[in-house]
Amino acid sequence: MSTSSEPNQNIRGYEPGEIAAKGCVTVDIVIADLGVTLQALIDSQYVDSKTMSHRPGIILKYLPYLYDGITGKLLTGGLYLFDTYEDAKDYIRWASEEFEVGEPKVKFTEQPMFKSFTDQVWKTWSCSEPDAEPKLQSLYAKVKNAAETGNAASVWLLYDPSTRKVGLQLAFRKQGVAEPSAAARDLRDAGWTALGDVLSQQLHLKPLFDRTGVLLTLWLPRSRAAGGSELAIPYYPVVPDISHNYFRGSTH
Repeated sequence: MSTSSEPNQNIRGYEPGEIAAKGCVTVDIVIADLGVTLQALIDSQYVDSKTMSHRPGIILKYLPYLYDGITGKLLTGGLYLFDTYEDAKDYIRWASEEFEVGEPKVKFTEQPMFKSFTDQVWKTWSCSEPDAEPKLQSLYAKVKNAAETGNAASVWLLYDPSTRKVGLQLAFRKQGVAEPSAAARDLRDAGWTALGDVLSQQLHLKPLFDRTGVLLTLWLPRSRAAGGSELAIPYYPVVPDISHNYFRGSTH
């Protein structure tokens, strides 16, 4: 059975416009066993979200999915937005040191299903150069306008002060109907580098990686708190809805 017959309906608590967020967490996970099905991956993250999406300050999470056709790696993880930078840091501390899953219990980051787990905490709307604040303030306005023109549904401008990395997270609107060919077209069209070029020229950056991929689910804690849906599945029914017939041990 499905947890909901209409997984993308009744979303509450989120309005278009600026989000008062000061912290972000990005997590990259390589799945060790390519025998893990898409259904199992969606169900697994749903089980975890029942606890993780209640952490202090969390606003939303994007769950990405990317199969690397060259290396054969299955990549997933998450992009989490938080009220404060401190909440973002505490989330990683908790997820790495305290949160346990499965039977027998293991640390979340040490699951056998994970070949590798890397995380990073970011500040939003900042930069590493000496004149960081005024420069980024002007750049963010340009980034936001360019993102809207390019049909992006959201844009996050991120900075990690410990490593002096700048991050750009874009989410794009789904085009057309939810079918495999449309999903493939959306993924191709999302390979948009104009904003990255602007940032690189203005801040003298070097590109480190590109994680363009389909978003499987969106965690929506504010919607749940408002009595609405707790998550959305953008590409349903191309990707499956959550199933109750899931046991974590079956994927190990």
